Amino acid sequence: MLTPLYRACWHIKSQELLQRHEATLGAFKPIPYFSELDLDTMPRFLIITCADPRCIPENIFNLHTGEAVVLRVAGGNAQFVLEHILSIDSLVHFTECLIVQHTDCGATHFRDATVKGGLKERAPALQQDIEGMKFGEITGSLQDNVKASIDFLRASPLVPKELKSNIRGFIFDLKTGGLEEVTA
Repeated sequence: MLTPLYRACWHIKSQELLQRHEATLGAFKPIPYFSELDLDTMPRFLIITCADPRCIPENIFNLHTGEAVVLRVAGGNAQFVLEHILSIDSLVHFTECLIVQHTDCGATHFRDATVKGGLKERAPALQQDIEGMKFGEITGSLQDNVKASIDFLRASPLVPKELKSNIRGFIFDLKTGGLEEVTA
């Protein structure tokens, strides 16, 4: 059963978010531009996690502005964010990476074939394009999925060696808040 507060979050509207933003402006502190940072103050830490609004790495790790780069994608699959990792790495030179997936992930509930079927109905002229798409379904265990993401990054010749040796994977438990480390 959802608490009334959490139930209300599922129906948030953009205007409410804009009002919340406006309310924070009095306490806002300027954030430095890249040109104002030196290499030693760049965020070197990368977190790859799920886009699910129940799995918020800023809350899980009590992150502050500038401490980490967070990439969020359905299922928390690193395979879908490689280009983003590489482009950001060209600026900040990542030294560590956490891959965080979570219990009851939506990617364990949908199937790529079902998503493709719905898209083909919506846009029949794009069937060939749709057939080549991958949506990140998770069909095995979360542990195996985390390992697959770690293995993918470590196997890529494009990922820097320093980062490859500092990749760790975890499963965040939505009910307890705990983190289970997954070794690969």
